[in-house]
Amino acid sequence: MTIVSVLLACWASNTLWAATAVPEARDRLELSMSDPALWVIDTSHLGTSQVVITYDAGEKVLIMTPTWSAGDAAAADLNSRNIQNSNLHLYQLVKRSDCTQAESFFEISVPQAYVDEGRLDVQYTLQGGEADDYLFNGRTFLMKDFAEAKGGYKSVTLKSSDFSEPEVKRRGIQRVGFTLHRNGSMISAPIKIRQISVALNSTKIVPLLPEVDIVNPASFYEFTYTTQTAIDQVQVENSTEARDITRKLGDGAQGMVLLPTWGPDQLPQGHSGVAYLKQTLGTPHNFAQFEVQYQLNIPRAYFDEGKLDIYLCIQAGSAGNGVWSGAQRKLASFADKAGQDVVLTLTQDDFLPGHGGHGKKRNKIEHVALQLVPHGSVVTEPILLKRITVKLPQ
Repeated sequence: MTIVSVLLACWASNTLWAATAVPEARDRLELSMSDPALWVIDTSHLGTSQVVITYDAGEKVLIMTPTWSAGDAAAADLNSRNIQNSNLHLYQLVKRSDCTQAESFFEISVPQAYVDEGRLDVQYTLQGGEADDYLFNGRTFLMKDFAEAKGGYKSVTLKSSDFSEPEVKRRGIQRVGFTLHRNGSMISAPIKIRQISVALNSTKIVPLLPEVDIVNPASFYEFTYTTQTAIDQVQVENSTEARDITRKLGDGAQGMVLLPTWGPDQLPQGHSGVAYLKQTLGTPHNFAQFEVQYQLNIPRAYFDEGKLDIYLCIQAGSAGNGVWSGAQRKLASFADKAGQDVVLTLTQDDFLPGHGGHGKKRNKIEHVALQLVPHGSVVTEPILLKRITVKLPQ
């Protein structure tokens, strides 16, 4: 073998090693630690802005310091007042990337005070953007997971298989970051991070198979709540973000009476009192074109108070990763119907640009829903839901 051949062989070997051991920059997402302004604080889903983000140029580390305290019980901000369930959701925007074969790496230092307290959870997050319906992936670490580090840095490597969510939810990641779940923590010590990178391993990605169009089993549904059996079919969410609402058959079997539980003496500290009711269709449907009508009777007291908001909603089931779409209906928009029957209508037009609806994919819808947002309402008079009808193209 000539000297040139040997050199070419060594070059080829080194090139192969570099390609497999160290991903090229274009195949890796590298988050900046030096610019705190790049971090977005998401205050949705019980999120708060109770954090100070700085950069230590000497240590070359990002520092996230929660600013919560025992005094939050009297905070004006509802989420901050929710000491048990609020969180800090922080992320950086990245180029849209398929992370189905990705490997994430970060180094994090969690002070021993948090470990001793044992309340805080740290969740590493990968999330889609608007084009991917904000689908979310998270890997949660408890304080005991940082015990061995004794306040020093813990190096973490996560493969795609370390996430419990379906692979399809990692097809279009645009947000990489952390969510700190407070869980009643009263510690406000600095958490340090000195590297976050995501190796995409693009050559291993298996393309997603084309989706099969759903053929709707029926073009019309009517749900009337004139029996307790029909009322029992309505699902009601009961979680840290949604509050159960009492449901019973109305006098004369006219419909389903909804008795809110958001009175001042009924809500846990910091809970919004939002009520969310779902009527299932039984199987996924394509709602590219649709009309859903809700026949309601809302007492005048809510209109006089002026706080209650109503959202008309549709939602996918597990086959569609629970993707939700909804549009607001302010009471002021139908104030002439206070205390009377009113029909509120939701269609695909509510999700056109400029129409105010929050619209996502509608190709696997399994539920039509109603969301009641009290915004601090203290009125708890019964609301009557008489009927929901669904019209789809034949």
